[in-house]
Amino acid sequence: MKIVLLGAGLMGRAVVHDLAGAREVREIVVADFDQGRAHEVARKFSNGKAKGVVADVRDTRRLAKVLGGCDVVVNCTQYNWNLEVMRAALAARVHYMDLGGLYHTTKKQFALDRDFRRIGKLAIPGMGGAPGITNVMARALADKMERVDSIRVYNAGADEQKYDSPIAYSFSIATILDELTMSPIHFVGGRYVEKAMLSEPESGTFPAPIGKITLRHSIHSELGTLAESFRKKGVREVFFKINYDPKLVELVRNLVDAGFTGREAIAVNGTQVAPRAVLLALMQKKAPTQTPLDVEALRVVVTGKNKKAPVGLAMEMWADHTARPQLSAVARDTGFPAAIAAVMHGRGEIPGLGVQAPENVVPPEPFFRELKKRGFTFRRWNVKP
Repeated sequence: MKIVLLGAGLMGRAVVHDLAGAREVREIVVADFDQGRAHEVARKFSNGKAKGVVADVRDTRRLAKVLGGCDVVVNCTQYNWNLEVMRAALAARVHYMDLGGLYHTTKKQFALDRDFRRIGKLAIPGMGGAPGITNVMARALADKMERVDSIRVYNAGADEQKYDSPIAYSFSIATILDELTMSPIHFVGGRYVEKAMLSEPESGTFPAPIGKITLRHSIHSELGTLAESFRKKGVREVFFKINYDPKLVELVRNLVDAGFTGREAIAVNGTQVAPRAVLLALMQKKAPTQTPLDVEALRVVVTGKNKKAPVGLAMEMWADHTARPQLSAVARDTGFPAAIAAVMHGRGEIPGLGVQAPENVVPPEPFFRELKKRGFTFRRWNVKP
């Protein structure tokens, strides 16, 4: 099995590390715009199975050549490139998966469903942790019910690392900025509604070191698929809530108020520059050098009915960071699911054609077994409907 990993960042290195441990995987190609970074990740995380190459997602023809002959491309680039990578996968006639599209991009990706069916290939958008693990957990719980009323997704985390900078983040700062500045989507009453940023706070209690926290609405990819996947079961509500560090939230709010997150170019000393591009460049220069000492919990709560009797079920996944290799909990529970799904697909364990949401093609129990082998823990319990 040959797999191309596109994007040699924090999540990409986790994918490479996990793929390297699969006996079915004979070759891994690590492709990135930064060829030096691609070579470094291939050398450090693949046990000799990978090689690094340069790739530019803006050049569909050349990217298709990089993807040619692989079984699956795992796209770990910034989500706004998902459609470009999917078009390259179509040109190369290969299977595709990514880590999410923050709702709006996810919705657009399904427009390519007919094209993937035409070439007999499968594309799975959002095959990471959240989305990904959360979607498959929703399937596992909803399958226990004749009718589904609500699906509530929670993402909680804590980091005990002491950072040099007050600004620390364990995944793409560009994605974090979007999650904190784009209006969240809430599927309620059978329709999609925009909510205010970080609105409708809800208290949640998780195992230590997370503890008691406040979770709020944030835009996320799960809203792009779950409501449609369970519409026939009558689902009336779907939402995603997360706990962000209050200091980071306050910082981003101040930056928004000052205009630093604007995407429209403005004139500065005769040069046109987009404030957001400058902000991202500055924040990337301040990226923390320490590896997070983090934990992450993904919780899904589904309510519904069986034989007209109300029923409520919950499921939670727990992930820890590791020292060898140095991977954060967020990197592990985002990258490993994509690697697992890629190998499962290569084994013929994930059927389907076209563009399919994880909850509709990934078999829950075999997928959870693979995650448990890697140290992820799961628990299930009943909740009040």
